[in-house]
Amino acid sequence: MPNWCTTVRRGSFGFKVSRIAGKPAGRAARRARERKLLHWTVLAGRTIAIVAVLLVAVSFGAQAWHIGYRNYELHKQIVTLEAQNHNLSARAVTLSREILYSHNPEYLVPLIHEQLGLTKPNEVFIQVAPAPK
Repeated sequence: MPNWCTTVRRGSFGFKVSRIAGKPAGRAARRARERKLLHWTVLAGRTIAIVAVLLVAVSFGAQAWHIGYRNYELHKQIVTLEAQNHNLSARAVTLSREILYSHNPEYLVPLIHEQLGLTKPNEVFIQVAPAPK
């Protein structure tokens, strides 16, 4: 580059413009501006990289939390269904016993007489009413 492009002489129009703009003139000033620009560029790049890493970390954290919460809900559902299954198994055992007892007349006859209020010959049926309050 020619010397006149890099040096601004005092009293010239370029000198006045550079004073108004507040920028120092000359090669050293340009190098300083380039170093400053490089410094800000590196700083901006690092900031963008840190923000990107933080966004990825927050995204993974949110997904992990969502998966953990869903796992907790499914675990509660499994526990509830296992309790229902246990209750139904116990009820099935009770019903199968009642079915077996229903085939035995020694069990059925007293039950039928009690529920229907029937009496055998030479028996007296007494029904007790609750006492009035």
